[in-house]
Amino acid sequence: MKQHSILIAFAFAALYSYPAVAQPAIAANGVRNSASYALPPLPNSGIAQGSIFVVFGSNLGPSKIVQVSSYPLPSSQGLSGTSIQVTINGASVYAIMLYTLATQLAAVLPSDTPVGTGTLTVTYNGQTSAPAPITVVAGSFGIFSVNQAGTGQGVFQNVNSATDRPFNSQGKSAQPGQVIILWGTGLGPVSGNEAAGPLPGDMPKLNVHVFVGGVEAAIQYRGRSGCCTGDDQIVFTVPAGVTGCGVPVYVQIDNVISNFVTMAIGPSSGACPDQYGLSGSLLQTVEKNGALRNAVLAVESIKNELPTRSYRNDNLSASFMSTPLASLGFYSPLLPGTCTVTQFPGGPYPPPPTGLDAGTVSVATPVGSYPLPAVPGYTGTYELTFEPSSPVSNPELINNGTVLTPGTVTFTFTGGAKVGPGSGSIDVPLTFVWTNDAAVTSINRSQALTLTWSGATSGGIVYVFIQSPVTSSIGAELSCAADATLGTLTIPADFLSALPPSGADANGNPLGSFNINETVMTGTFTASGIDLGQLQFSQSVNKGPMVIQ
Repeated sequence: MKQHSILIAFAFAALYSYPAVAQPAIAANGVRNSASYALPPLPNSGIAQGSIFVVFGSNLGPSKIVQVSSYPLPSSQGLSGTSIQVTINGASVYAIMLYTLATQLAAVLPSDTPVGTGTLTVTYNGQTSAPAPITVVAGSFGIFSVNQAGTGQGVFQNVNSATDRPFNSQGKSAQPGQVIILWGTGLGPVSGNEAAGPLPGDMPKLNVHVFVGGVEAAIQYRGRSGCCTGDDQIVFTVPAGVTGCGVPVYVQIDNVISNFVTMAIGPSSGACPDQYGLSGSLLQTVEKNGALRNAVLAVESIKNELPTRSYRNDNLSASFMSTPLASLGFYSPLLPGTCTVTQFPGGPYPPPPTGLDAGTVSVATPVGSYPLPAVPGYTGTYELTFEPSSPVSNPELINNGTVLTPGTVTFTFTGGAKVGPGSGSIDVPLTFVWTNDAAVTSINRSQALTLTWSGATSGGIVYVFIQSPVTSSIGAELSCAADATLGTLTIPADFLSALPPSGADANGNPLGSFNINETVMTGTFTASGIDLGQLQFSQSVNKGPMVIQ
């Protein structure tokens, strides 16, 4: 059971803190897939027959975690006083317990559990909780992630040989053509006594697909692992032509898409190619220091389209940050030709960047020269906004009717405690136009969405972000990227179907929103205290609120 204990750790997230009560209480949206942590009512939040799931709440079990240590695994008899019962259409089954704790449980849903909507209850020391809703499905896959919350680096093993199978990471990347073992749960039911031990075996009749960087991978095996009840393995080959430190990966069963995680893929074994432009001795320095000291000077022109009016604002910004090496893959930009879906709220997240003082910053534009004020409370961040329609008056805002015109914008900084003096210039074309803007007034999740644009810049990337909140606090965002020079992007219905239908606020206004933007890295600049300085220009359109149905 040692291997099982190790894999249980991937399902064990940061513990919720609840006041102790005599009766067990299941938290709202407290029943989730143990790998994806998909929140109800997102489309992939169903609990698959034979999968591992978790239950959050209070007084669910003992104050210290108790894990299973041998087969057979307990079900109706409970584990350290805790049992879980699931009732679907009048039929009740006991879950197979894996661990118990006051605030969190993990168990396997038996494969013979009926499909449908029903309830789940937890009994601890003779006290039974109020029922919580559960939806049981035939298959809904979750990929385990290193952060134990279904996001960021996924749990993959690079198969170098029968005895050499390291976990994939930025320092141990995979190669195109290499065999990979993906760990998750939720492929679907199996036959046999799951409580008695693992039930490995390929399940070739399942309609399962793995996509790596937007390219479908060839699957060699999909089925239970040989080590553990409820844990699934998918063995696939990395497709050709896909590289990067944060390549998105997802699994699709029929029309249900898993959570999205990332993996590191390089042209050869070892570290993945660095997408920040570092190489040679500089990359070695960053690895030695454990962080990338990066700076971005940026110009962004934004068109905001509201139901009653449209207005434009232009943002000028400078950021000087130290990004931990372990976080670079997580904060990497999306690769062109790929999409990803993330739920919110999410997390936990890797360590965020920390700010670096660059002294005083000023900017010269085609419409005048201005100081770039430091953002209070955010060291290393400087910002100025042109917003003609704003009635607010403050140092970070130009509201006298001025907007940027095409031309050159030059940033100059004096240097501070962490960064030496320097400057950088950006040519601002202002030529990007979303050409089928008028046709996109709502989004049908069952139909592909085609977007077109003109005036793109060579080397630019067009990003699309579609947010679909169910409530003000729960929802999902679809992000896609495309080579800007293509002039068009079609988002398949499969991706859109991974979003939930958008909800509405108290006044009936839809909560959905849409953004399309072209982002161009126009060049680099140098300064002491900075490993990489980048110059960036973008044009974007925000549209909403929007119905996503």
